[in-house]
Amino acid sequence: MKFLKWAAVIVLTVLPVAEVVGHLVVQQTDAYQTLGNFVQNSAGIRERVGDRPKMSLHFFGYSVRVSGPSGSADFSASVEGSKGTGELYASLVKKGDWKIVSVKLDGQEIQAATVKESPAAVAKK
Repeated sequence: MKFLKWAAVIVLTVLPVAEVVGHLVVQQTDAYQTLGNFVQNSAGIRERVGDRPKMSLHFFGYSVRVSGPSGSADFSASVEGSKGTGELYASLVKKGDWKIVSVKLDGQEIQAATVKESPAAVAKK
């Protein structure tokens, strides 16, 4: 019976706290910053949602895997601008720097060729 009480404590407290912390940590990664830079500067996104687009990462809407100079990331977020909102899904790969592989806003592909380097790589130059 004590095991069930501790299991309930873990499920009801520790796991939600871990998700909130993970969510906050992911928002500080170079991958997320690269995507945020793209969202701010993409003509395709501004055309659909308006000026000053802001991205809000969904809870459980991310997967970031990094091993040394390589990795991959997937994000699910809401984007809001002066004209409206949209649902964004993006995939990135890391081969030294983070590069955007694909971005979809409300299911339609957004051209991602304009963003090539992560903010950290640009700062090093």
